[in-house]
Amino acid sequence: MFHVSLLTLYVETIEHSKNFSRPPPDLINNNEQYEVEAIHNHRRHRWKKQLQYLVKWVGYSESDNTWEPISNIQALLLIKQYHRC
Repeated sequence: MFHVSLLTLYVETIEHSKNFSRPPPDLINNNEQYEVEAIHNHRRHRWKKQLQYLVKWVGYSESDNTWEPISNIQALLLIKQYHRC
């Protein structure tokens, strides 16, 4: 723990440039939708052996990649391209 008086405002410098800004999701029928940039990997998850893909999102850094079940992905062309490689 530390005292709040030890905090300082963020100042952009050469070493600490702009924070990575995340684009807002598209709203389609009041549901948030994100655009898939690439599929990086796949796995069978847990005891149900559910197929999941590691998704790179448009406008987000690699640290924001997420494992998504195929039912959440609407980029079937990218999935086909991934499996061809």
